[in-house]
Amino acid sequence: MAGLIIWAKWAFIDGEFQRDAAIYVLESSIQETGLRRVLVEKYPDAAVFGGDDLLMLPGLINSHDHGRALGTVSLGIPDAMLEVWLDNLGILPRLSPQLAAQYEGLQLIYSGVTAVAHSHNPVSYESMFDEVRPTLAGYRQAGVRVAMHPPLLDQNRLIYDDRETFIANLPTEYRDRAQNAVQSAPPPLDDYFAALDALFESCHDPRQHWVHIQVSPVGGQWASDELIARAVQWARAKNTRVQMHMLETQYQRRYAFRHWQKGFIQHLDDIGALGDWLTMAHMVWVEETDAGLLASSGTGVAHNPSSNLRLRSGIAPIAQFHRSGVKVGIGMDGHTLDDDQDYLREMRLAFTLGNRPGASALDLAPLDALNMATRDGAAVTFGADAPLGELRAGFLADVVLLDWEKIKGDWCPPGYPSDAHLPEFFLRRANRSHVRHVMVHGEWFLRDGVHTRLDAATVSRAVREELAGQPAPTPGVLGPYIRDFYAAWEVSN
Repeated sequence: MAGLIIWAKWAFIDGEFQRDAAIYVLESSIQETGLRRVLVEKYPDAAVFGGDDLLMLPGLINSHDHGRALGTVSLGIPDAMLEVWLDNLGILPRLSPQLAAQYEGLQLIYSGVTAVAHSHNPVSYESMFDEVRPTLAGYRQAGVRVAMHPPLLDQNRLIYDDRETFIANLPTEYRDRAQNAVQSAPPPLDDYFAALDALFESCHDPRQHWVHIQVSPVGGQWASDELIARAVQWARAKNTRVQMHMLETQYQRRYAFRHWQKGFIQHLDDIGALGDWLTMAHMVWVEETDAGLLASSGTGVAHNPSSNLRLRSGIAPIAQFHRSGVKVGIGMDGHTLDDDQDYLREMRLAFTLGNRPGASALDLAPLDALNMATRDGAAVTFGADAPLGELRAGFLADVVLLDWEKIKGDWCPPGYPSDAHLPEFFLRRANRSHVRHVMVHGEWFLRDGVHTRLDAATVSRAVREELAGQPAPTPGVLGPYIRDFYAAWEVSN
């Protein structure tokens, strides 16, 4: 019961970097924060771990991802505009759910991520709830907390609108394939929510926060108003959250105006879907009034800068969201620029893209990006009441220690970086190679860069063996026609 004092030359506490700071951990929780010498004097029997060569952060929060383990390029699917890229996801080679989560969890822990919003990509909707439990088990072995979103869509497969025209304009040999994709039936809503109820009752963990079961209408154009309304009702009754994709591309924005002659966020507000129970991933193609609607309702955003660039979607107005008071987290979407799930680089990209050209452009401060990755990311992923994302008394002991000397590099001017410059200095230089130790729930899952529970080489070998037994994917043939279809929207709208 003596506990553990963890200290570093710099620690991100109370929204700022503090020198020679420490935390006192007892079992799974942080009991106190303060100067190292003060805590050592107060708790003389506690073990002490740390060093002047370390920098300490709270566990980082990946606010939106899909847990595919490997990037889609390595699995045979090249990047393209989202609507074309999605048509190929069904041909991806598949890993067994627990192995995929183990591999994905290892990549996250190596990157300092201790919690993830997992929007599940099922092999099929019929088997989805059978896949969820082994997925949760794999993440737990890796030491990663999970906000699990079993998804559902009930409309607009393949093409958002005017599917009959799209199919009629295809070459004859492709029409059956497109018709089958369009007509693929989702499970009935009653069946989905019954399975979600059972999963919630058996797995949702509002005390230790290893698992939160949430609900995911996949996206605005893919989910009917009935599905969205029922998801919100379910989440509010269960005191949990809704996460959905929203306004990732310009064609999703155009869909809203084609159907309701108004923006998507205004429509969601009109049907009562906005609220502090909802997080929307991407949010690139927004209206001028959207930030105010999000802020006043407490709706959160999961920002995915790499994915938005790779899939030709654009750049979300994060500085505008921040200025308006919208809580924003950072997600990797399984689609980082370097295909390596490096969350620290994703933070750097979010900060860089958040500062747009022009003297009149809004600024996104370095501390804003750090809070998006920690405190605010926890709020939009697990809810504002979850004791995650901060090094604070009463919060769970999720701690990341990075190699400060390697971050600093060969030389800095005397006295640099100063307290004021440290946040940007850190964001510009840190990457996953600097992560040395990771604690989750008071237990070390990474020590000196080595996972304490899973053997990385064994997991990697198992992944290679499973994939080697599957045929190479053959990209679909509809991509050029999908692209031409949406190009016509640009002319007509």
